[in-house]
Amino acid sequence: MNSNSDVLLEVKDLQKHFPVRGKLPFSPTRAWVRAVDGISFFIRPQETFSLVGESGCGKTTTAKLILLLEEPTAGAIYFSGKDIGKLKGQDMRQYRAAVQAVFQDPWSSLNPRMRVGDIIAEPLVVNNDVSKSKIKERVQELLLNVGLEPMSANNFPHEFSGGQRQRIAVARALALNPQIVVLDEPVSALDVSIRAQIMNLLKDLQVQYGLTYLLIAHNLATVRYLSHRVAVMYLGEIVEEADSEELFTNPLHPYTKALISAALPIRPDEQTEAIVLPTEVPSPTRPPPGCRFHTRCPFAFDRCVAEAPELRELAPGHKVACHLY
Repeated sequence: MNSNSDVLLEVKDLQKHFPVRGKLPFSPTRAWVRAVDGISFFIRPQETFSLVGESGCGKTTTAKLILLLEEPTAGAIYFSGKDIGKLKGQDMRQYRAAVQAVFQDPWSSLNPRMRVGDIIAEPLVVNNDVSKSKIKERVQELLLNVGLEPMSANNFPHEFSGGQRQRIAVARALALNPQIVVLDEPVSALDVSIRAQIMNLLKDLQVQYGLTYLLIAHNLATVRYLSHRVAVMYLGEIVEEADSEELFTNPLHPYTKALISAALPIRPDEQTEAIVLPTEVPSPTRPPPGCRFHTRCPFAFDRCVAEAPELRELAPGHKVACHLY
C-alpha cells in the first residue's frame, strides 16, 4: 500500500489479460490480450486523476476493473485501505454505492423508456429504503444541481439534447452520494460548444460534493483542464505520471511528447511541431520485448530492445519509464 494516509483508492500491480480463442465453440486459447499489464497508481480524496493514451492502451479496462465490471487477472485494488477483491455482503454494497460512473455516450446510457426522474431515482430505489417523498425531493435537488429544471423529471430522454442528457447521467451518478466518480470520456460525444459547460459543471460539483474523479480520456485539452495528476498509458503499461501542469509543460517520455505535440495548442499563436510516430501500435497479444514503445520511438537504442524500463521517480511526483533518463 502507498504510505500516504490520505489515499482514497490505490491500484497495485493490476493486470487484466483476455483470452483470444478460435472461431469454433470451445476452441482452445490461442493467445492473450494483455490489456492491462501490471500498473500501479493512487488517487487522493477530492482530486482528479486522469489516464490518457491511444485507443486500446488499457485505460477503459482499468476503469471497468475499478467498477467491478471485470475481474483482474492479478494485482489488487484498495479502497480506503481495503482490498475490494475481498469485500462481501454489506461492505461490497457500500463500495458499489461509493464508486459511480458517467459514460461516454449520453444517447445510449439512459433508458429511453424511463422518465428522467425514474432514471435518477433508480439507484436510490435499489440501494436504499427511502420514502417516495424523500426520493422525489432528492431527484429535484439533483436536477437543480446539474442545471436542469425540476419539472423535467417527468420527461423522457429523447426530449433532451446531448448536453442535457449528460447532465442527467451526472445527476444519476450522484444519487447515492458517491466518493469516487469514474468519468469515461464524459464529453467526447458532445458538440464542442457544449463540452466546456459540462467540464465546468463537473468542476463545480467536485467542490460542492467533495468528489474524487478518475477521468478516462484521449482529448488532452479536457485532461489538462480537469486534472490534478495524469498518468500516460501505452500498451497496458503506465509510461509517465506527473502533476497535470508539470506533464504538459515538461513531458519526458517520447510517447508523451508525441501525444502532446499532436494535440491542438491551447493558444492560437503557439507554434508546435507535431511529432509523427512511425508504424502502427503493436498488437497487445504480442507486445514488443524490452520497452514496448521502442518500435515507434525515434530515440530507441539497444538497451530499449533488451530491457523493459522501470517506472522511476525523477523529480517529486514525476515518474517516467524510459532508458533515456
